[in-house]
Amino acid sequence: MTSHSGGPSLAVVPRSAGAPVAPHVAAALDRLGDGDGDVFDVLAAGLDHDQLSGTAHLPDHLPLAARPTPPGDPTVRRLALLAAVAVVDHVDVLVRASGCPADVLLGGLDGILEVRAGRFRPVDAARLEGVRAEADLDAVTAAHRDLSRAARAVGETGVALWHTARGTVTGDELLADGLVELAGVLLRRGDPLAAYEVACEAVSHGTGERRARAFLVAGRAALWSGHLVDARRWLHRARRSGAGAVEAAAAEVLVAVDLLLDGWPAGSETLAVAGPGASLAALVEQVAVDAPAPADRAVLADVVAGLRLLDADPAAAATVLALAAVRAVPAWSRRGVWVVGGGRLTPLAEAHLRVAQSLVLLCGDDSEAASAVLDDAASRLPVAHVVGGLAVEVGRRLDHDREGVRSRTTHDLARIAPRRQVAAGAVAALRRGGLPVAAGSREVLPPFRAGGASEVARATSLLAGEAARGPAAARAMPCADELVLPVGWSELLTVREIEVTRLVVEGLSNRDVAQRLCVSVRTVEVHLGRAFRKLGVRSRSELVVLALRPAR
Repeated sequence: MTSHSGGPSLAVVPRSAGAPVAPHVAAALDRLGDGDGDVFDVLAAGLDHDQLSGTAHLPDHLPLAARPTPPGDPTVRRLALLAAVAVVDHVDVLVRASGCPADVLLGGLDGILEVRAGRFRPVDAARLEGVRAEADLDAVTAAHRDLSRAARAVGETGVALWHTARGTVTGDELLADGLVELAGVLLRRGDPLAAYEVACEAVSHGTGERRARAFLVAGRAALWSGHLVDARRWLHRARRSGAGAVEAAAAEVLVAVDLLLDGWPAGSETLAVAGPGASLAALVEQVAVDAPAPADRAVLADVVAGLRLLDADPAAAATVLALAAVRAVPAWSRRGVWVVGGGRLTPLAEAHLRVAQSLVLLCGDDSEAASAVLDDAASRLPVAHVVGGLAVEVGRRLDHDREGVRSRTTHDLARIAPRRQVAAGAVAALRRGGLPVAAGSREVLPPFRAGGASEVARATSLLAGEAARGPAAARAMPCADELVLPVGWSELLTVREIEVTRLVVEGLSNRDVAQRLCVSVRTVEVHLGRAFRKLGVRSRSELVVLALRPAR
């Protein structure tokens, strides 16, 4: 989405509906409708105000006007149903659940699923959605039971528990405890959408205190996925549950939900007590108290530190947020498939980071980069309510810089943002202060994209900016051809891993590395993954930062 920079708008707001549509909701509907404006209208017409504004979860089955024709062969249709309801994308689980040989399974699903490196993903998501929507209850519960058996056979106990619960027609009190615990695990992994589904399932199975704890986890999961109205509903149910500890915890989380939904009263009063950056940081701090995962807590701490530094040292603020951006693992975007491992940001946490990035770039007079950050974030994340409506105010300032041409992003966000905003006064005060961003640091802040030469360039620019501000300012950063990897790496990595790592640091893609070394792309992925584990990094940009540090 590049509406600030003059590109085409992301999606057409439904012609038949007057309700505002959040940009990230519009993006999801646009993808599902494959860019068809008429399908978009039908989808949006089936949603209520909260769902369109992104403050409530979308329904499991969206009302597509005309679903793609499901497979005619019963065996293929059953395989497609298994793939549609599975929460892991491992081919071996699908093979075990179906009872078909792998070659038969993959041949039958050609054109429906794409298989790569032992994992599958839909070629046409709408077609799988159609298969699941048209299946009867007996077929769906049978699919869940088959997947539960297959997941248990490969050691995926959490997945097996989920499919067992979904394959049980009547409530089972014994399942509730495990489901609540599983929802908490998924939330800490950075997958609040999956955590929400599991918590809702726990509500249907539990009673008494078990049910109360499920209310609480559902509310927290809804909060960190950005579905604030759903979060408020579940947390109010938790507060009336009669379980003392749960009621107290729900009351604390409700403070963050109410702050995000309602904004903070009287921004001018806040600014009278603290500087504009500090006033914004105070908003983030109240939300960060409930951060569910270490990655969320770390990035929100960086956002607080960066906003506080804006009042006195904007160059340092830019550095703090740049480092946070390089370390960040973006929010999970594949609906239905659970996150594996940890370290990903939740959508709400990443929304705070990206909006703060756009503010720093705006204060540094880099409107183009600020627009890129804000548009990318708005198309993926629930940005409208974070930091007292900061995204709206940054958008307005960017529009003003573009000779008053109002962008689609700002228009949509303004219609769903909280009415009471502290951000307006804060941004105006920061811009009046003429806060410059140090040379070399601004290029770090455009939207984070995992992989590729552009990410390497951002990490290199970050280090260049730090070097320019440090005691070795006169020392130039080495170009890729002059790069010498740290000596200690030769003791950790094999010769081939060093070859792959050096080329990745130079900015080559995996495909380019494979061509250079005359190996397959899969071989490059394997060597690079081993190097990541040995060096303790999680992304290409972290690898570049680690590799270039000796040059500083």
